[in-house]
Amino acid sequence: MRLLIDGYNLLFQSIVLDHSAQGKNAFRRARGQLIQMVVDLIDEGLRNQTMIVFDAKIAPPNLPDRYLQHGIQIVFARDWDSADELIQTEIRKHPTPKLLTVVSSDHAIHRKALARGAQVLDSDEWTDRQRELRARLIRDAAKGDDSTQSIKERELSAEEKARWLNEFGF
Repeated sequence: MRLLIDGYNLLFQSIVLDHSAQGKNAFRRARGQLIQMVVDLIDEGLRNQTMIVFDAKIAPPNLPDRYLQHGIQIVFARDWDSADELIQTEIRKHPTPKLLTVVSSDHAIHRKALARGAQVLDSDEWTDRQRELRARLIRDAAKGDDSTQSIKERELSAEEKARWLNEFGF
């Protein structure tokens, strides 16, 4: 795992949550929109190394504790007091925390992650950075010689890869 996301924290910090939405399906729809936002913001390779953790108090009864969606591991902290506790456990047991980026605006989680050498980003900051990265890739592809290639097909130079890896703490 390279990306660990505090699900409801990101949901409440992002524009995904419609505060006027009501009804028993509002959280289900909001979770689905959040997962789709993450899918849209990261490439397939990183999706396969991403975990989104949600508190279990609002976990849907028809879903397992853990499942994959678009390659992303979705986890409900049913056996934990909170998602924060599960996230801190994942940080603690990560074999190479220097390669881990934790997305949460919870500063207790930040402290645990930083103590292990992981990178941390507030939820809104991560979302803004990912959107800017996508926008730059689109702009670069549109004005470059390889403008006929899709973003997913475009091969980054070694310098571009290093710059983006450094930008996002990898």
